[in-house]
Amino acid sequence: MVVLSSSFAAPVEGVLYESPLTKLLVNNQELGTATLYITENNVVWGGGVGATGGNSPTISLLYPTISLHAVQREPSPALYMVLNYELRLPELTQQGGGDAQNDEDDDEDDDFDADTHPITQLRFIPQNEADLNPMYSAMSQGQGLHPDPADEVDDEDPYMDGEEFDDADEEFEDAEESNGAPDEAAARLRQLRLENANGPHYEDYEDAEATE
Repeated sequence: MVVLSSSFAAPVEGVLYESPLTKLLVNNQELGTATLYITENNVVWGGGVGATGGNSPTISLLYPTISLHAVQREPSPALYMVLNYELRLPELTQQGGGDAQNDEDDDEDDDFDADTHPITQLRFIPQNEADLNPMYSAMSQGQGLHPDPADEVDDEDPYMDGEEFDDADEEFEDAEESNGAPDEAAARLRQLRLENANGPHYEDYEDAEATE
């Protein structure tokens, strides 16, 4: 669930990390600069200035809606997230103008079915790049407090743990699949198990990375 609001109240309980002056890009469109709060129960961004002036909207994300989070280094250092939800904001519609419909028409031609698999890409860009690692750690801690029962498997299964993708594209240093996309995660897990049944060909697999 994603909660949008025009009012803002800073979280006071269970705050794992707070990052002021954090810019937010939603699908590559700037929404503004505000404070990012990573708490035990949700992720909140708000209390700042919107990209077009005035107060920024307040966005509250529950962990089950976040299917992946990662540290991104390019094109700019950011905490990258993928939501299993199509986030629609009036501010983005106003910025996009008449191109929004054209973009939707173009998307219909893609192999990816947005109606079946709606997603939103978020990039939280802190004022200080040094904040990225503690932001990622706080996200992992908060996500760990909200496991998806559908994703529970054998405790020794290596594919259910967050991993550091050292051999992946340098754009993403760390990535962790969350409980928001069980169907995709389960499909990938089944594929890996099927392949591994014929032999431990680990070198044939590339590390998972966030989809642009």
